[in-house]
Amino acid sequence: MRLRKHIPKINGTGAHREVSSEVTWDRVRPHLRRAGITRVADITWLDRVGIPVYNAISPRSHDVISVYNGKGARPIDAMTSAVMEGIERFSAWLPVRPAAIASYEELSAQGRSVLNPRDYNLKLSRHYRDDAPISWVEGFDLLNEESVLVPQDGAVYNMKMHEPPTYEISTTNGLASGNSLEEAICHALCEVIERDSITIAELLSSQLSQVLEKGLHVERQPAAIFERLKELHPHLDMESLPPRVQALVQQFHTAGIEMRLINITTDLGVASFMAATAEDLGPTVSKGHGGFGTHPDAEVALLRAISECAQGRAVDIQAMREDISLPGEDVPRHLYHVRRSSTLDKGGWAWRPVGTRVRMSDIPSRPSENIIADIEFMLGRLRSCGIRRAVVVDLSPPGIPVNVVRLLVPHLESWGVDYSKLGDRGAGAWTRALNELAEKKRDLAVTV
Repeated sequence: MRLRKHIPKINGTGAHREVSSEVTWDRVRPHLRRAGITRVADITWLDRVGIPVYNAISPRSHDVISVYNGKGARPIDAMTSAVMEGIERFSAWLPVRPAAIASYEELSAQGRSVLNPRDYNLKLSRHYRDDAPISWVEGFDLLNEESVLVPQDGAVYNMKMHEPPTYEISTTNGLASGNSLEEAICHALCEVIERDSITIAELLSSQLSQVLEKGLHVERQPAAIFERLKELHPHLDMESLPPRVQALVQQFHTAGIEMRLINITTDLGVASFMAATAEDLGPTVSKGHGGFGTHPDAEVALLRAISECAQGRAVDIQAMREDISLPGEDVPRHLYHVRRSSTLDKGGWAWRPVGTRVRMSDIPSRPSENIIADIEFMLGRLRSCGIRRAVVVDLSPPGIPVNVVRLLVPHLESWGVDYSKLGDRGAGAWTRALNELAEKKRDLAVTV
């Protein structure tokens, strides 16, 4: 797999786009039926925020859902975003001819470069064994610049396969589309880092904080201890936001909707944010909505988080996505992230700021004019944190001018979204936080 050396961005800086939304739309519009997309609908008007949100509808989808969504600063951005999501999901469940059918033990004994299924942060199926044959597809390791075999059902999105599954669940983490292979890879890198950031924030500022605050299986701790965990992911100072971000936030405020912006950037140093709103829209709609965004350019990441929050509200109100469940409904763990909430804890870490709010200028940001620079920066950050593989599988659909990839990065976390398997990074963050809190508690005791 050869990536180009230099790809200027259409607007000089900002998101990883090499052509405009108008050009993208003109390219893909004649091919929507190939991907099963029959309608594109504007649902912005369902909510009063006014940030554009669109649907792309695929009635005969093999997916668990048939309604895909997009958002953006302009209607054309949201419309293009929706159809690109529809095309990437269509591509992920297309039939794939395996590059090998063998067991992990066989391939390892042959000296083949192969991803150990146990290294990927999804829970293994009860059927999987290292000595049992499974299907493999070929990917390209961006960190080691070599071809590598990965489990087929970790790369594609088939609901059923001809063999027992390798993993307990199937997810779309790391699935991304673009006008080029590089654009899709950049998008995929942002997504897997975003899921890792969500997980670390959920583990420390929510789960561990509640354990210590409520005394769950441990002695209840003083407020100074568990609030230190919430300070790890501080709220943003709204006065420090760039003008484009302030304009989006103002749209929520004008609509009478309170918003919180939280920094969830990890040791990877790629800017990541959560945007959250709360409102009672009735018994069948979630009491709170959130959006997430990750990008080397902190402003782009924040714009994404805010616009995704707007998308979540409109999609929830529309009530057409098949995977969104009613409040209180019993659903599998991997669908918790799309379960409507019947209550909202305004005392939680995402709503009650603790300590000093962080200024936008204090958050690491790496704006660039080149998509390749964004890719190289994020790969460099993965290397610096001990990540050894980042395998991209090309799933681009035939006859459609869109590139689609699946990126598998073993050891990056996704538990905060799929609740499947917690890996070493998450466990290490939890242990380090406990050790730091123990030191702080000793300091408090000395002070007293």
